Amino acid sequence: MRSSNQNSNPMKVGELFHINVFGKITPVTQNNVPVNVMQRDVIETFKDVKPTLEKKKIYVASAFNERPLKAIWPIIESESFAATMDKFRVFVDAINAKRKIENESIDKYNESCKAIQLNEIQDTFKRVFVKKFKSYSASFYNEEVDKLFAEKGIQLPKKKLHIIKYATELVFQNILHEYAQQLKQHTKIIQDLGITQERPLKMLEINSVKIAQLERNGVKSIPVTNETIKNHRKHLIDAGVFFDYTFCGHKRGVKVHINPEILVVLDLKTEKLTTLENQCVTTRTAKSFCNTKEVTVTKVNNNNIKENVDNNSLEKGTASPDTSFVFYNNTTSQLENIQTRAAAKTVKVSENLEKLIETKIEFCNKLTKGDYNNWVPIDIRTMYLESKEGTITREEFRELEIQEILKSLAKLYKNSKPYFGSWLKAYDLLLSKEFLNPNGHLYHKDLMVDKLQEYRWRINHANKWFAKTGVRPLFPHEYLDPTRTTAKEIGFVYTKKAFLKHKKDIQERISSENVIILNAKKRKERINYAKKFDLVISRFMNNRLSLNDTFDYIKNNLPEQYRLKFTEKLLNYSPKKIKTI
Repeated sequence: MRSSNQNSNPMKVGELFHINVFGKITPVTQNNVPVNVMQRDVIETFKDVKPTLEKKKIYVASAFNERPLKAIWPIIESESFAATMDKFRVFVDAINAKRKIENESIDKYNESCKAIQLNEIQDTFKRVFVKKFKSYSASFYNEEVDKLFAEKGIQLPKKKLHIIKYATELVFQNILHEYAQQLKQHTKIIQDLGITQERPLKMLEINSVKIAQLERNGVKSIPVTNETIKNHRKHLIDAGVFFDYTFCGHKRGVKVHINPEILVVLDLKTEKLTTLENQCVTTRTAKSFCNTKEVTVTKVNNNNIKENVDNNSLEKGTASPDTSFVFYNNTTSQLENIQTRAAAKTVKVSENLEKLIETKIEFCNKLTKGDYNNWVPIDIRTMYLESKEGTITREEFRELEIQEILKSLAKLYKNSKPYFGSWLKAYDLLLSKEFLNPNGHLYHKDLMVDKLQEYRWRINHANKWFAKTGVRPLFPHEYLDPTRTTAKEIGFVYTKKAFLKHKKDIQERISSENVIILNAKKRKERINYAKKFDLVISRFMNNRLSLNDTFDYIKNNLPEQYRLKFTEKLLNYSPKKIKTI
């Protein structure tokens, strides 16, 4: 039935959905994930090996540790991030110490298994057992081995427990950074809706592709594949760092909770850090998730982890990235080989360019003789390669580019012969003015190449103008005089106006060519996305979806602008239109 509330003033959304906004709460007894069915291929004697669906035990912890933290407006900022990493290291150290002791016992146990001879039936059962449980975690596999020995008397070797290494800590650090971004977005929605009810923290969504593509200052944080991320994720789940593993489809990330013994968050409502020590002990509950048949590929953007790094060297061009991120021995050799080949190619380019740099006097003499009147410019791609990976210093690179500009300028004087002093003054003029910041520091090398492209276009434009009008250019030092800014003064500075007009024409031409395609794309997006958005809002208003499920659907299936539209829709929604039970 519909609500009988006749008050025309809209209720606050946080009060409106206070009770059921987070979904139905049902008790949870065990956290398991399904695995594939294994076909039975043994004789009738082994009736206890059944081809039924079983749930894979990844991590079984105490009920107290399996309760996620609760907060009102949680975020992870620098202080809570550092506290979480400290707790993670303490937790992992305790796990590793325990596992090392257990591995010593497992080694002794496996040595005793080598002396045992199995008959034909037992050997068949061993193959079936290994095939069935080989993909399970070592701890669960060893438990099944103990059960097999207790029930059948068959003693099989056990798996050694995995020791968590530093590489896994780096992966967890990047996963925690991603969780901080997810919490920030989710908490903003909760704040906008005015909800002040304490609730369990949002589950962490781990997308291995997205984690593998995280960047820090333009360099991958951890240069590994998404499969490596998945392997480290399994180790973290098996160690109890993550729990409540939830599979959401092959095109979506998995969802987990972070162990409350490790996680620390800041509650913006109370302005206090939330940890396991200041949580109330209550019976563990979990929300029942609705199934959604629509799954889309998560949109992955390059996420930059902001970090203050000073790369403003005045001697070299672009700073080389730190390569101290190698995890394994085989990865090291492969990486070194790739870097060696790339470095050899770059060094060769740098050496060839360095040979082109001449002394000022010798260079000006060649200009006077007309040696560069038909000069073919250096390929701009080579210049960009040098700017990004080369070994030439900025001072040398700047001198190379100034000589390139004057070589291109020489074609304006094919029919005249400027004297040596004019070229020398022009050289000194460019050396004192070009490629310098207002503070006197040199441009970065990639910016120098951009300016070189601009100067080449302007010189070509000037050459066409002189050929068309028949006007003779001034001497080089006069033509490059920065004070000649008007058309009647016939100076190089005035060509800047033509270059800016050229850039504007290119942008307008590109815009006019794409306007029809862009309009069609926007029109289709408005139609399709609007229908999906209205449908999910309707389901939420009819209490068929919780707030978290609705927000996840919009984040994974609709464009970015619909997140803000979702908040506005709820804030402006009238309580009279909402169905109540």
